[in-house]
Amino acid sequence: MKQRPQSFFSRDGDFTPLPLLGNPHIQTVLALFLGGPTLDYPTHERQVRLVDGDRLLLYDNVPTGWRPGGRIAVVVHGLGGSHRSGHVTHQAVMLLRKGVRVVRLELRAAGRGIAVARHTYHAGSSDDLRAAVAEVHRWSPSSPIFVVGQSLGGNVALKLAGEAAGDPVPGLAGVVAVGPPIDVARCAALLAEPRNVVSEQFFVRALLGHLQRHRRIFPELPMPRFPRHVTLRLFDELYTAPFGGFAGAEDLYRRTSSLPLIPRIDVPALILAARDDPFIAAEPFEELRGPAHVEVRLVERGGHLGFLGPDGAGGIRWAERTAAAWVLRAG
Repeated sequence: MKQRPQSFFSRDGDFTPLPLLGNPHIQTVLALFLGGPTLDYPTHERQVRLVDGDRLLLYDNVPTGWRPGGRIAVVVHGLGGSHRSGHVTHQAVMLLRKGVRVVRLELRAAGRGIAVARHTYHAGSSDDLRAAVAEVHRWSPSSPIFVVGQSLGGNVALKLAGEAAGDPVPGLAGVVAVGPPIDVARCAALLAEPRNVVSEQFFVRALLGHLQRHRRIFPELPMPRFPRHVTLRLFDELYTAPFGGFAGAEDLYRRTSSLPLIPRIDVPALILAARDDPFIAAEPFEELRGPAHVEVRLVERGGHLGFLGPDGAGGIRWAERTAAAWVLRAG
């Protein structure tokens, strides 16, 4: 493995899976389908109107005792997720219990947002995240805002943070990315490997179903002719890329990857990833070179957004606990 400055690449607090849960696929599936905790905080749905007329949905939870100027975390889901995803809910509850105000962002046309947006999100939707952070900043201009992105949402968060070096995002104080596909092309290739065929088809079926529901709401939207067998790359080639303004899947993957932007990030950042993640290539994290305030914590095991193991506080959601602790002490 290539060496890098210790300040940039950290192994502190390595993750240890629960007994019998060392397999990355088991970690991934169990963490996905284990229900999230009850979110016993009032939720206020808010909307952000984008320049093209589409709207984003924000789900705002304010803990007791929070005051303007207090920390705010914007939590961003992954591919096929929503503000109700288990990973998102677990992360939100951990932050709320520590007094952090939480805004769960639904990316464009995801979840309930399917009815208020004609376009859909992709791995590079940093402009939409920028609009969401700007809206949150408007609510409390003195509050530091931390973006916590999961999987695809993590790549979006890192991309925004890198772009913010040249085009500042008011209020942005730090970024956490858990299992982010920072090199989208390599991650798409990994997902296409035979060992991941079940997972790939899970994602593809979810995307096709979402596309059909979206088109029932907006029947004028284009619907490509998909063959009987559709891979994720083919879905991106036929739909995501052309509808998002890209020349094709390769152009989409290249232009949406956060990898080349991460060295430019000028706010504190934490990247959590597992070397055995079935979908996220580990090599790009090893190749990174960046400033000391961008910490990469690449652990040996954990699967994709799994990390089911002791969190040091009596729970088993190590990644969510680690992210919440980082948000509390960053800045």
